[in-house]
Parts: sequence; structure tokens; C-alpha cells
Amino acid sequence: MLIGITTPDFFEEEIHQILFWLENGIDILHIRKPNASEKEVEDFITSIPISYHNKITLHQYHHLVERFDLGGVHFRESDRRSTDKDVFNYWIEKKVRISSSVHDFDELSYLPNKFDYLFLSPVFDSISKEGYQANSSILKKMKENIISTQKIIALGGISPQTILSLKGSSFKGVALLGYLWATSSDQLISKAEQLLSSWKTIDLLP
Repeated sequence: MLIGITTPDFFEEEIHQILFWLENGIDILHIRKPNASEKEVEDFITSIPISYHNKITLHQYHHLVERFDLGGVHFRESDRRSTDKDVFNYWIEKKVRISSSVHDFDELSYLPNKFDYLFLSPVFDSISKEGYQANSSILKKMKENIISTQKIIALGGISPQTILSLKGSSFKGVALLGYLWATSSDQLISKAEQLLSSWKTIDLLP
């Protein structure tokens, strides 16, 4: 599974690049705009064709998921800990994807299996966040342990080069942020070719 995460801020040609990636390998798009108003997020969603709405997961303003018939809701680690379990059950009954974030491998064993997938990070040094360094123990533990009860997605510094290091681990997919968003749309085709080539190389993940 290849998951894309938007940049925190809007940028020119962003919708164009989003549509490119949804057509060229990205299975699910997470809209994460922590400083955006609800109206800005609404307008952003409206700019994406309805045919792709089932591939969209929201990090905030979760009620918009029902309004626009989107595919998923994401809970930050802090939100997950403070959210009543009935909220999770509500989305499960609505057949909406639910996901969350984890930053400690050992915490995986305490989480219920109700999440469709969990981001585990930082696996590698971040591309988008300067100084956000890898937790080297994460990849080591994901290779030493077989995790079959949860779908764990690698996050943090994911690129065609680092993806190759995931082979033989229990990760079921990757989430990309910094690598995806090119400063120029001319770079997109080349970046997609490199990404998909590396992904196919390790597409033996269980």
C-alpha cells in the first residue's frame, strides 16, 4: 500500500500534483493541513474530483468525511488517546477507514485491532522535517518480529532508496510526504517511475 500525505501548507499546482499521484501509484491520500480553516479544507476537497473521494482520508474536521463521502479518518496519537472508543466504533459502523499514528514499536501490542492501518515513525531521517531523525530500533524490531494482526505502515524519510531497506520486515506499506511534492511538475514522471520500481522490488510484503 502506497499512501501519500499532503504538505502542511498549500502550494501552487498542489491539486495538479495530487491528481498525478492518485493516477500514478498512490492508493490513499491523507489531507493533513493543521493550520487550515474548515472552509479552506472544504475548498481543497472540492477541487479534487469526486471519483477520487473514496481515496481521501482527513486528519481534521472529520465531519467533512460524511459530507463529501470520503474514505477515511485519521487520529493523531494524542487524539487517539483522548477519544472515546464509541467514536472509533461510529466510523467502523459507517465502513470508513480509520488510521492512527504510533512512534513507539512497543506500543503496537497495546492497541486494538480496530484500526485499518497504523503509521509507525520515524523509520528513516525525515525528508520534510529538518533534524527529525530516524529511530533505528523501529526497522530492526519490524524485521525481528512478525506482525500479522495489524497493518503497519512505514513513515518518515520514505523514498525509492529507503524503501529497499524495508524488504524482509513486517511493514505492509509506506507513507510518503517529502518525496512526493516536487518543486516542479516536470519532475513528477521521473519520481513516479523511481518510486514504483522500488516498490515492485519489495512487493513481497505479507
